[in-house]
Amino acid sequence: MRFERIFEDLEGQFAHHQQEEVRAVSEDLTRAEQAQLTLADRLRGAEGHGLTLHLGAALRVSGMVQEVGAEWVALATRGGARSAVVPLTAVVMVEGLPSRARLAEDSLGSPLGIGSVLREISRDRNVVRLETSGGSVIGRIAAVGADALDIRSLPTGESTTVPGSARITVTFSALQAVQLR
Repeated sequence: MRFERIFEDLEGQFAHHQQEEVRAVSEDLTRAEQAQLTLADRLRGAEGHGLTLHLGAALRVSGMVQEVGAEWVALATRGGARSAVVPLTAVVMVEGLPSRARLAEDSLGSPLGIGSVLREISRDRNVVRLETSGGSVIGRIAAVGADALDIRSLPTGESTTVPGSARITVTFSALQAVQLR
């Protein structure tokens, strides 16, 4: 009887140590998997959810995640209309981002670069507000190149960096957000 209790106790300890080892390995695998996730993966996992992107100390863009490319995210209004396109390099913080993620190969999302998305906006002749590191400009995108775009500014009476009608070239690296008006 005494030996049976000793063996049961040893078996219990062994089972407990096995469970702890499995838990530790599982946690390590989870951390390793999370270390591979990009912001784009996390944003793909948030498609259809509302969030706020902080693009600096004073600039915030809110909306529902509509589409995510490798280097940009498109936000939409509650009605589903695209409201903004934001380069991922401009994102400083994200409010409301769920912890789930979806990898690019698991997604039917867009493989298009930001230039393709901006050409689509230009083709539709949408009036946009470009937020850049140098200020903001309201107008229509006139042309989109490989690393810069031209915008024809509109005299709106709003406070912008470039008032009146002028053709301005903005580099993609300075672009913080393209807000559709």
